[in-house]
Formats: sequence, structure tokens, C-alpha cells
Amino acid sequence: MSAEQVTDGHGGPPTVTVKIQTPRGLWSMDEPKDAKKRPKYPISTKVEQVIADVRSVFNFVEEDSKYTLYRDKEALEPQRTLASYHIKDGTLLVLSVQGGNA
Repeated sequence: MSAEQVTDGHGGPPTVTVKIQTPRGLWSMDEPKDAKKRPKYPISTKVEQVIADVRSVFNFVEEDSKYTLYRDKEALEPQRTLASYHIKDGTLLVLSVQGGNA
């Protein structure tokens, strides 16, 4: 197997599982119980997609709000990928909501 063919062992691109704390609760592989999506992503996923998904899980519909994901005190840029931040499995990210009625 050449280096270009290395994957996560399941035939797809490498993935990462994260936890995201929001003002409305934690999003993880088992919380909330009725979530339609889980925070497991190909490492090539852009931060903006993760924000869109967590907004849909917790029904953050306010468009006048600014949504930012943080790792510790570092704000993650929406156009960058998870891989560019070297996000590891189990990393806790925090969704910050500025403005609106969150």
C-alpha cells in the first residue's frame, strides 16, 4: 500500500470525533440522545461545516448572530479545515454565540 492510500482503515478518509459545548448543551457521540447527526468528520471538513451542523442539532436559527468555534482560547477560522488545526479525537470545542437570542 502506498502512502497515498493510507486511510482510517474503513475505506474512507481519516476522520476525527469531537465534542462541542454550546449554550444549549453538549454535542457528542451520545448527546443529545435525539440528535440526527454526530460530530464525526473527515479531517478535511471545514470549520464552517461543523458550525452549521451544531447549529442544526441545537436549532440555532438566528442569522444575526456570530457563531465561532473555540479550542481553549483559540478561535477557529471558518474557512480552515479540522486537519489544519491538528484536531485530535475527543477534542472539546466550544461554540460561542455573539448577538441574537441564543
